[in-house]
Amino acid sequence: MVTLLFTSLAMCSTLVGGYIAIKARHRIHLLMGLGAGVLLGAVFFDLLPEALAIGVEQSWSTRIILGIVVAGFLIFYLAERLLVLHACPEGDCTNDVHQHIGRLGSIGLIVHSTLDGAAIGAAALVNWRTGLLVALAVIAHDMSDGLNTILLVTHGEQARRRDVLFLVLDALAPVAGGLLALIVLPPARALAVFLGFASGFFLYTATSDLLPEAHRRSPSLTVSVAAIVGIIFIAVAVQIIGR
Repeated sequence: MVTLLFTSLAMCSTLVGGYIAIKARHRIHLLMGLGAGVLLGAVFFDLLPEALAIGVEQSWSTRIILGIVVAGFLIFYLAERLLVLHACPEGDCTNDVHQHIGRLGSIGLIVHSTLDGAAIGAAALVNWRTGLLVALAVIAHDMSDGLNTILLVTHGEQARRRDVLFLVLDALAPVAGGLLALIVLPPARALAVFLGFASGFFLYTATSDLLPEAHRRSPSLTVSVAAIVGIIFIAVAVQIIGR
């Protein structure tokens, strides 16, 4: 019951973030900058430290985890290049390519949200206070997950029904992950590998997709400020919660 309550709050947080992204399209360049900052903050203050910590517990060298991060970055990079060469040999349909890449990125967010829910469920099995601590951390950044899901699948364009479907799936993911944790916990090695790959994916998405597109839409310094705000937000949230 506690797990369901905490993961339901995370679901609501994701939906709120997606709603903001849909309704604030006139400020989409700022949202893209903010989203990029949030992704970078999540990588360096949340995903990567967790992956390294798990790697240490498994007696892995830090180079193994960092190698997985690089592999995730390169896989995403090569996937985009292959889509460009296959669908747009003349480079005249970049929006379609960005939509494909965005959907791949949103799938990564959905999987990450599922693991967040599993983390809540696992912590709640210890005691409700531990579950609450982890849930607050998840809720704090799940709004940004909803925001980034919409930004990735729409790339700043009007959201369509199938785009909203990705948001709904991302919102339901923590609940599914929490329930899954009550049945079976993922092995630590698999979690470390996923977090490493997710770090690489999000690094590529932030630096090669969201930020360049945001600056293309508005060359002003406000995009840079928004990105810095996103990074600081995640850094502070992680520090306060003590995740």
